[in-house]
Amino acid sequence: MSGPRRFDPEGLRRAMARVFRATGASDETAAAVADMLLDANLAGHDSHGVQMVRYYLECVANGGLDPRGEPAVTDAFGAVLRVDGRKAYGAVAGAFAMDRGIEAARAHGVALVALRNSHHLGRIGRWAERCMAEGMVSVHFVNVQGHRPLVAPWGGREARLGTNPIAAAAPGAGRHPPFVLDFATSRIAFGKVHVAHDKGEVLPEGAMIAADGRPTRDPATMIENEAGGALLAMGEHKGGGLAVLCDLLAGVLTGCGVGTPERQTADTTINGMLSVVIDPAALGGFGPMAAEIDALQDWIRSCPAADGRDAVVLAGDPERAARAERLERGVPLAHAAWEGFVEAAEGVGVARSELERMPREPDGPAGPPPATG
Repeated sequence: MSGPRRFDPEGLRRAMARVFRATGASDETAAAVADMLLDANLAGHDSHGVQMVRYYLECVANGGLDPRGEPAVTDAFGAVLRVDGRKAYGAVAGAFAMDRGIEAARAHGVALVALRNSHHLGRIGRWAERCMAEGMVSVHFVNVQGHRPLVAPWGGREARLGTNPIAAAAPGAGRHPPFVLDFATSRIAFGKVHVAHDKGEVLPEGAMIAADGRPTRDPATMIENEAGGALLAMGEHKGGGLAVLCDLLAGVLTGCGVGTPERQTADTTINGMLSVVIDPAALGGFGPMAAEIDALQDWIRSCPAADGRDAVVLAGDPERAARAERLERGVPLAHAAWEGFVEAAEGVGVARSELERMPREPDGPAGPPPATG
C-alpha cells in the first residue's frame, strides 16, 4: 500500500472552500469551515480535517446541518450568555460564541457561555486557542447528540455515550509556549478510527471492543458496521466519569439535550458546549503570574525523559511540532482520504479536474492524477 501524499495547505483550503460554497454557504462561511478543517490537519489531527468534508455534505443533504445557519444570542445576563447555533456549521457557531464570550469576559472578568444546537464544532482546542489569542484562559466541555452513540460506559459492552471532548488553554509567559489541553473522553476520537481505516492500519491496544465485548484493533469493526462495536473511555472509570460530566454540563445546562436514544439517529452531529472564559486581568494580570508560569514549566521540562522519549511533552507541544512540519512539507493525506473528498465534492457538482488543480504537492505536480477507466 502506497504511503500518504502531501498537499499544499493553501490549495487544500481553497479546494474545501470551493466545495462548501457549492452547498449554498456564503464565501465567508465556506472560508471559515475550510480554515477550521485545515487547521486540524496542520495540528496533526487528521481525524478532524479534510476527511470531515464528506460527512458535512451528508449532513447538509439530510437537513442536519444548515449551510446558511446564523447563530444568535438568545439570553444575556451580564457575564452569562446563551447562544443558539441554529444548526450552523460549527466553524461559524463556535467563533460567534467565543467572540461574545471574550467580550463578556473583558467586561466582567469572567464569562459563562452556553452554546447549544451547533453542528460539529471540530477540534475543540481551536476554541480554547481562539480565547487564548485574546489573552484569555478558558475551559470547554462538549457533548454530542444526533449521532449514534460511540463509547461504552465504564463496565459496559455497548455504546451509550459520545466522545464528549474537553479542552482548556492558557497563554504562555516568558520563556515558554502556551498550554493547550484538548482530548476526547474516549481512548481515541472516532475520527481516528476513520483515519486508521483509510490508511489500512490497526488501532491502539485498548481503544475498542467488538459487538461481543471482546477487544479488537480492527477499525472496520465500527466503520463498516454501525452496530459493530464501541470505543472505550480513556483512563477507565475516570474518562467514563468525565464523559458523563460533559453530557451533564454541555447537554443539560446549555439546553442542547443529552445523547439519549431518541436523539441518537446517526443522521448528524449536534454539539452543546459550556465554556468558561476568564480574563487574567481581573486577577492581577499575566505580568505578576509570568514567573510562576515559567517556574512550573521549567520544573516539569527539567524531568529526565523516559525510555524511548526525547523529552517531556506538555499539552500543545505535539500540535506545534506538527504545524511546523506540515507547513514546510505539506499536509499528508491517505489515498482513500483524498478520494473520499473528491467523490463527495463531485456529489455537489464540483468536478474532480477543478479540485486537482488546487491542492498541489509542495514544489511538485498537482495532487493525485485523475482516475482512469
